[in-house]
Amino acid sequence: MMALQEPDVPAPIERLGGGWVAKEAVSIGLYSVLSIRSFRDAVLRAVNHSGDSDSTGAIAGNIAGLIYGVDAIPVSWLEGLELRNEITAVADDLLAVREETLELENESTWRRYPGW
Repeated sequence: MMALQEPDVPAPIERLGGGWVAKEAVSIGLYSVLSIRSFRDAVLRAVNHSGDSDSTGAIAGNIAGLIYGVDAIPVSWLEGLELRNEITAVADDLLAVREETLELENESTWRRYPGW
């Protein structure tokens, strides 16, 4: 596995492709997370190449977020995040669904997530 063999050198992203198709994007995202030990650096590695950096960055960010948690996201990245409150509310609700603490039949829940 290339990521585990070369953790401390710049990512050979080009050998994995440009990220323009799913298998390349997932490979680059995974490589970025496996070869780095922080949320910030994994996302930066995933986006700093000449290919489809928004897709590879999104994949790496999601995986790194699962590993490191929301507290690992640099504050400066969160400060300018568009719709931050809405994103946080959806994330909180998804966690509540998993923990079975969100009242799905509640009027407030239906207003937030109408079925139409």
